[in-house]
Amino acid sequence: MARLLFTSRKFGSLADPLSSENLSHLSTLIGKPIQVMQQVHGDEVVVIDGPTQAPIADGLVTSSKEIALAVRVADCLPLLMYSEQVVAAVHVGRKGLVNKVAINAVEQMRKLGAGEIRGVVGPHICGECYEVGPDLYAQVGANHPSAAEKSNYLNLYAGLVEQLPGISLTNLNLCTKELADYFSHRASGEIGRQAGVISL
Repeated sequence: MARLLFTSRKFGSLADPLSSENLSHLSTLIGKPIQVMQQVHGDEVVVIDGPTQAPIADGLVTSSKEIALAVRVADCLPLLMYSEQVVAAVHVGRKGLVNKVAINAVEQMRKLGAGEIRGVVGPHICGECYEVGPDLYAQVGANHPSAAEKSNYLNLYAGLVEQLPGISLTNLNLCTKELADYFSHRASGEIGRQAGVISL
C-alpha cells in the first residue's frame, strides 16, 4: 500500500540549494531515505533502486520499499502515481505536459510490473490563475485542447487527465497562487518549493 504526502510553506522550502535539515526532517517524517531529482522540465524518467545522487530527471520510479520518491514544485503539477508494486513521482509543468513526461513515467511503471495505476496531483496553479501569452496558449492548445478551454489560460491538470486516459487521477484542488499556504512563483516570484513524496 502506497503512502504519500504533500508539504506546505509551513514545513519549509525544499528548493535548490536543498536544505539538508529540511530534507532530513522529511525523511524522518516518512521513515525512509528520500530520493530527489534535478528537475529540468525535460522528459527523462529514472528508475531508482536505492538512494543515489540526484539524477537529472523529471520523473522517478521505484519498486523498492526501502526508499521514498520526491518531486519539488511551486506552480507545476506534483504528480504521484502508485500501483501495488510500483510508485512514481513526476514533475509536470507546461513543458512536461508537452513532452509527455507523465506518459514516460507510466511506461516505466508498466515495465516494473505495475497493474492498475492511480495518481494524485497536489498543490499547483489552477486553470483560472495560469495566464499565458497568446502564442504559448496556442502552442499548448494545439496538442492539448482540454488544457486551453479558457482563452489565454492553461489548465495543466485538465491536460494531464486528457493525456493519461487509462489512469484514475485525483486533484486535491489546491491552487498555489490563490492559497498563501503554498509557495508560488507566479504569485510572488519566490524561489521556495514544496514537495510531494511517495513510497511503498
